[in-house]
Amino acid sequence: TKQLAYYELDLGLNHVSRRWAVPTLRSACCLAAVPGGADGPSGVLVGCEDYVEYLHEGMRPSDGRAGKRLICALPRREIHPEKRGVLITSITVLRQKKGKFFALAQSELGDVYKITLDVPKDDRTVVRGITACLLDTLPVGNGMNISKLALLFVPSEFGDHGLYQFDAIDIEDDAVKYTSAETSDAMAKSGTAEDAYYSDPSNAHSIAPRFTPTALKNLHRVFSLESLAPVTSVLVGELAGNEVSPQLYTLCGRGPSSSLRVLRHGL
Repeated sequence: TKQLAYYELDLGLNHVSRRWAVPTLRSACCLAAVPGGADGPSGVLVGCEDYVEYLHEGMRPSDGRAGKRLICALPRREIHPEKRGVLITSITVLRQKKGKFFALAQSELGDVYKITLDVPKDDRTVVRGITACLLDTLPVGNGMNISKLALLFVPSEFGDHGLYQFDAIDIEDDAVKYTSAETSDAMAKSGTAEDAYYSDPSNAHSIAPRFTPTALKNLHRVFSLESLAPVTSVLVGELAGNEVSPQLYTLCGRGPSSSLRVLRHGL
């Protein structure tokens, strides 16, 4: 069993104590803090395989019945294999004005999802549900960072890094989406225990809406930072025929981001 734990640091005693822990999905691999206080309900978003889960210290632990956990299935690609899950590899949260916020989660395939929490206006400490909708498909990154100017930087795992600008962000009405309420209803109808249900990728495949990756719709790239990573092969030689210094010929990237680059000595 995998657990999410809260630790509290006492600066006066220079001591760390374990404050709270709760079981989470076995495939959980990344998390992001949700704004608290006057800006939001606090807690964390946990990225898992096929799902995103919201957890908070004030929530009651799951006892195997539907409705106790806030877990939302993610939309899947049309041709994705049924027995293979889609792992969330990074999550970031953007705080907006007037206490608004949203999260972006990227999968191992590069698909970026907008994650929103349903928080009542009269009680900012309660989360009633989660909605996950497809934003766009980007090159797989090592992480995501949203600046105060609402620019999204994605350091690519393979190939050039990208800086993107949002063309649209309120996309819930037209985007491919799924909610935590629909996820919990499907789990309850299956009659399967929670851990067994959420650990089987075929269950997520049967309930999640489908989409086909397309060109960018809600983002556009404004800047690219060149990167040679990963360099898979290097050849050094004066192959141009009329230069004094030899050139470096490198094979870089992977898949659609792969390239042959020539490096020359000089300022």
